[in-house]
Amino acid sequence: MSAHTVIRYADWAITPDTTAEAPPLLHEMACTTCGDLSGTSEDFEKTRDWAFRHAGRNPSHIGYREIIHRSWRATLVR
Repeated sequence: MSAHTVIRYADWAITPDTTAEAPPLLHEMACTTCGDLSGTSEDFEKTRDWAFRHAGRNPSHIGYREIIHRSWRATLVR
């Protein structure tokens, strides 16, 4: 374990990263029956279409989970 010094306590906020250099918001769908994944896309419609196709090929696979990949940024509250 290493020693560290606390200069002062501070309040922080964490919010979605909306800066110009932030990675884009990505969507992904997962079948909760078999675990297959749609792959990530900036376009939600592409991942939703994958779920429709997957359900069509596997009628017993009726549960899906949306996975969102979003960057967040911590900022010091002054």
